[in-house]
Amino acid sequence: MSKAFTLIKEQNIPELNCDAKLYEHKRTGARLLSIINEDENKVFSINFRTTPKDSTGVAHILEHSVLGGSEKYPVKEPFVELLKGSLATFVNAFTFPDKTCYPVASQNEKDFYNLIDVYMDAVLHPLITEQTLMQEGWHYEIGDVSEPLTYKGVVFNEMKGAYSSPENLLAKVIQQSLFPKHIYGVDSGGDPANIPDLTYENFRAFWETYYHPSNAFIFFYGNDDPDKRLKLMEGYLKGYKRKKVKSAVPLAKPFTRAKKIEYSYDAGADADDIEKKHYITINWKLPDTSDPVLNFSFHILENALIGTPASPLRKVLMDSGLGEDLAGLGLESDLREMIFSTGLKGTRARNAKKIENLIIETLQNLVRDGIDPEMIAASINTLEFHLREYNTGSFPRGIAVMLSALTTWLHEGDPFSMLTFEAPLNEIKTKLASDSRYFEKMIQTYLLDNIHKTVIRFKPDPELGRRFEEDEQARLKSAREAMTEDHVHKLVENAKQLK
Repeated sequence: MSKAFTLIKEQNIPELNCDAKLYEHKRTGARLLSIINEDENKVFSINFRTTPKDSTGVAHILEHSVLGGSEKYPVKEPFVELLKGSLATFVNAFTFPDKTCYPVASQNEKDFYNLIDVYMDAVLHPLITEQTLMQEGWHYEIGDVSEPLTYKGVVFNEMKGAYSSPENLLAKVIQQSLFPKHIYGVDSGGDPANIPDLTYENFRAFWETYYHPSNAFIFFYGNDDPDKRLKLMEGYLKGYKRKKVKSAVPLAKPFTRAKKIEYSYDAGADADDIEKKHYITINWKLPDTSDPVLNFSFHILENALIGTPASPLRKVLMDSGLGEDLAGLGLESDLREMIFSTGLKGTRARNAKKIENLIIETLQNLVRDGIDPEMIAASINTLEFHLREYNTGSFPRGIAVMLSALTTWLHEGDPFSMLTFEAPLNEIKTKLASDSRYFEKMIQTYLLDNIHKTVIRFKPDPELGRRFEEDEQARLKSAREAMTEDHVHKLVENAKQLK
């Protein structure tokens, strides 16, 4: 056992057929979760709690950028090179609203440790130059001094695509509506209107602030030697000292009243029958994710309400003829505080109040008359089957385990609490046996009596795309007017280099 780490907690988790050990690195405070089992598909991930203050997409751009060459691997695309000769079963990275994850997986141990070496060097010693930000984030593109400026960049283009999808945009609007003036109230992926505000100084500072071992959550899973894991990490972390990183995600300030929000999306100029392209959703902020009993109870309740064609809330909405299909997030349980949201899409503006009333009345009727016990039993079975099977398809199982652990671990909670699911499931069944109205009371408390909610009318606007382009052109025009000829010539050269 490595002297560089303190063992904080150790537990056998029969649900995953594994031993789990939680460590803290003495010098830096880096957290390390080591899951030891017989799975040959070994997983490693280094995760950082990243809490952006604006929608410039800095967390997302950085996720792209650190994978673009590092001190030890100074090639343009180490991952493209790596995959040519690697046996990796997974190589990727994800940006969430509050964390950035760098997972890799392989069944071959030598390959696995090689992947870890590339990833650790990427996050701790990236070659993030101004060119990197231009390429991965945004830059002014101009082929010739006589041409107008345009914006280009990998994340800029990606997010422009994401913002043109109403479903993607609605998900962001729902989250932001419930968390104003909060970390979850900005877009960690980047809003195309704000991405060009990101400066190199702020980009670099974000990496310096958050990509430090003191802010890291390191994860191992599989059948490799658990002592070797610690020795390996000791080598990467030994040059660092503990640093105070302010990255905690606060709880949202409770609303004093519910809010109604109207938001327009780009419906495209040639959209037909635009009147029937509205979305109406009701969205509630629920408690935080730290209590597994409550967390799993909400999963059961969501399935009972909207999870199947026979679920009462889904059935009432679909049979109403007021819209084409369900809209909203359903249950979102990846953030520090959960969200439940539902409604209809493909509806008319005049149906907004009807849909809102229909949802509330249906919930009131369910509280009064009760939810069909068979529906509850089926929903418990569905969750139980999902947790026991843990069927992740081609996706390495260890990554699903890690994301589950991070639900609580990221917010200083117990990383084992979502993994040891038998006890909370039994507790839910005990509660239900002693109080058949357990789920009806949840509807009353967390939905009907909850004023931390928003009603969103998401409306199509055939002119929005044109207005956005006009705003963008105006910004580019004023940027161009403020530039010297010398500056413009440099941009032409720069565009050639980036190409």
